[in-house]
Amino acid sequence: MKKLSVVLSLLIVVSMLLAACGQATPAPSTGGPAATEAPAATEAPAGKPYEGQTLNFLTIQPHNVAAQNLADWFKEETGATVNLIVVPYDNVIEKAVLDVTSGAAQIDVVEYWYPGLGTLVENNVLENLDEWWKSKEAELKFDDFFEDYRDVLTTIDGKKYGIPYDGDMHLLWYNKELFAKHNVQAPTTWDEYLQVCKTITEAEKGNDVYGCAIMGAKIPLILIGTFLNRLGSYGGTFLDADGKPVINSPEAVAALDALVAELPYALPTPSAVAFDEALGGWFTGKVGMVEFWTDLGAMTDAPDASVIGGKWGVVALPKGSGPKAKVVASLNAGFGMGVSTTAPNKELAYKFIEFVARPDIALRYNTVVGGIDPVRKSTLEDPTFIKFAGEELVAAIKEGHKNLAPWPTDALWFKLQEPLTDNLSLALTGAKTPKQALDDTQAAWEKIIAENK
Repeated sequence: MKKLSVVLSLLIVVSMLLAACGQATPAPSTGGPAATEAPAATEAPAGKPYEGQTLNFLTIQPHNVAAQNLADWFKEETGATVNLIVVPYDNVIEKAVLDVTSGAAQIDVVEYWYPGLGTLVENNVLENLDEWWKSKEAELKFDDFFEDYRDVLTTIDGKKYGIPYDGDMHLLWYNKELFAKHNVQAPTTWDEYLQVCKTITEAEKGNDVYGCAIMGAKIPLILIGTFLNRLGSYGGTFLDADGKPVINSPEAVAALDALVAELPYALPTPSAVAFDEALGGWFTGKVGMVEFWTDLGAMTDAPDASVIGGKWGVVALPKGSGPKAKVVASLNAGFGMGVSTTAPNKELAYKFIEFVARPDIALRYNTVVGGIDPVRKSTLEDPTFIKFAGEELVAAIKEGHKNLAPWPTDALWFKLQEPLTDNLSLALTGAKTPKQALDDTQAAWEKIIAENK
């Protein structure tokens, strides 16, 4: 494959990763007060066996706070110093690839956005962790990871290259004040969602208030993510079990039909609405619903951040209609962590990912504000986390996990996403019908796959 073009294509996708990670905020969700201190680690070896050694950890700007916490805790326990290499979210995969392919060999541990996993593996950036997983499975309780995160965030062609680190998913957030005003309930289906959008928008005509904010900007992470929220809910997928395109399936067409039908009742103009525009409408109380990541409650409740602090609710995404309909959570971000093949201190790098993978450390970094979301079942069950996040959010996350809808992770995905983004945008602007847009995408995907065999 043309590796350079794949890496460059990635820059287009990752440019919106800030939305997925959530900007670090100093406030908890409405479910309870923020933890003033992270819970102490429950285990620590005697002495500091790595005193004086250093580790270079590649991370992204939105996760800088979480990374610094890990660095501090790791030094407390082992004596090792973790140097953070913090890059913009649109540079992390490129930085990791170039570190290896150029021979610079400065990075020990890589934090990666999971759809870039195939690109990293193709370029021999990450160590194969199959044997490490086998040796640590019982000790680190790998069966405690959510199965979908354990596999999707770490695995290419049946081989492990990382550990789950940040479990991002989309949920449906709603403004309880607006809902009470218009006597509507949180929708459980996309048909109900449409009706709620319509009810609020028509009743608020002239008040600059809308039933929903739909992120439809022509940016892959934004637009494909919004479509996937419906695609998975109707039972559709991007590719079938054999890796063949099924993007114009009846379920996919129904999902895009539903999205287009919602546009007249959404914050204007959906095809130009991305992260900032959606949040602006939400924080000012101008929209009734928004599809967003799990840290929106904390962002909304931050001092002076919004006019609806304490007035939000959250549920799993609605389900579609038809025989394959189901409740899903779209994995529209999500991060893993792996060891670089050219790590200067490989032994310490393995020690670091072992540290991050521990259940007690996972709980610790999920109960301080840092933009990281749970990847372990035990975290969601722990009273400390429930107090931190709130029971309503925990329940929504659990419901969503029943069916996670992921993005592909093969390196070819970054070529496939381009025609999909283009055609979805044309459907949203009315230049193509939903069926025409997806038929054209199917044809483009079949051609790309044939050319890259």
